[in-house]
Amino acid sequence: MRVFQIVGVRRSGKTTTAEQLIRSLRENGYSVDTVKSINCPVFSIDSGKSSNTRRHRNAGAGITVAAGKTETDIMFSRALSIDRILDFLALDEPDYVIVEGGYEYDLPRIVCLTDEGELADRVTQKTFAVSGVIAGRCGTAGGLPAVSALEAPDELAGLVVDLVPEFTGPVGRLPRPESCRNFCGGCIKRNKECGD
Repeated sequence: MRVFQIVGVRRSGKTTTAEQLIRSLRENGYSVDTVKSINCPVFSIDSGKSSNTRRHRNAGAGITVAAGKTETDIMFSRALSIDRILDFLALDEPDYVIVEGGYEYDLPRIVCLTDEGELADRVTQKTFAVSGVIAGRCGTAGGLPAVSALEAPDELAGLVVDLVPEFTGPVGRLPRPESCRNFCGGCIKRNKECGD
């Protein structure tokens, strides 16, 4: 299993880059699982209307499984560390795991940018490419190859295949840069106290 991450500011192209890499890697015969880091401290998949799964969780179930005809959703009633999540995903035996977000994880990294000024706080020693909005405007950024996931998804996937090593845990931790928020924009609007 090979694990890498995609980080960047909001609207920098992270999710688009992940989507394109998933498609390209799968077209080339690789299996891909993903982890989406969510910075909202009040996020819940079951928020909103009262669902049966929410009722199970509210009653105290530690893990709730929604077993449908076309998918299975497993919901834990607590946050899991990235290491526990990767242990769980390893049961599926994916070739690749893409982690979208998670600045504090010391994993091989693609940084998505809207402009080159955002790179300094997001690049690590394991950063191997730049993508996102900026990638269509330049060939390199900060000495790293800048490859558009929309214009050249197979080229970007080739970098992943060539440069992401086999994963050996545990995942190292990095300090989260001050400029990289630890909460979602919606939290600021809903409750000013959520940003800490």
